[in-house]
Amino acid sequence: MSRSLWRGLNGIFPVLKPHGVTSAQLLNNIKEKLTKEFCSGDKSTIKMGHGGILDSTATGVLVVGIGKDCKNLKFFLNSEKCYFVRGQLGVATDTHNEIGQIMMERRYDHVTENMLQERLKDFEGRIKQTPPLYSALKKDGKRYSDLAREGIDIEIKPRFVHCYELKLSEFNPPYFALTVSCGPGFYIRSLIHDLGQVVGSCAHVRELQRTKQGPFHIKDALSENQWNVEHISWCINKWRGKLKKYFLSADKWYYGKRMKIELHS
Repeated sequence: MSRSLWRGLNGIFPVLKPHGVTSAQLLNNIKEKLTKEFCSGDKSTIKMGHGGILDSTATGVLVVGIGKDCKNLKFFLNSEKCYFVRGQLGVATDTHNEIGQIMMERRYDHVTENMLQERLKDFEGRIKQTPPLYSALKKDGKRYSDLAREGIDIEIKPRFVHCYELKLSEFNPPYFALTVSCGPGFYIRSLIHDLGQVVGSCAHVRELQRTKQGPFHIKDALSENQWNVEHISWCINKWRGKLKKYFLSADKWYYGKRMKIELHS
């Protein structure tokens, strides 16, 4: 393999995150694949990061930066993210998703499609949202979830987040599905949990997929069998020019979109 190709691995590219691995584990997997291609065991020499974490149970678009272009991952932290999520009414868990312990069970037979559709309006625009206890958020360098396991009481304060668009795409009780377009810091698990409460029941996430982040759609993402120098280099070069234009407009788009929402909230 050409060393010039290796040195050219500076850029940003989207990958398709599989179910069951953390975002950090995914980056480690890519590093291992790349170092094996060059018969080098020192994966620490590869600088790599991502532009926004995905839960281990979630799938879909994860934006990855490699080399000196990791500095441009900051543009994706504020970028628009789109999701497909399937929820289940009648059961709430401590993690707000399918891997958590069941904390509550309530009837849901009174929930209609029209009711659910109507209450979605409560979550559009600029809203206050409380992040789930089990998340990537930290206090004094420790994750909230780790502090909770140690028996330390944690007060998680709600914060303002933005939901640009929210649509009901399926309704087959107890299951339903939504498509969501949102800004930074928005937790889909909290959305489903809170939605269950406002319709007089409870709910948790059964399936979550990020379908878009920034300019990257799920069809653009590299699957696991493409996590090699050849495909990554091709993808970086394909997007390099487009991303330069995106970086110039990203902050302007985000703050313009947020201002429009706040003016109408």
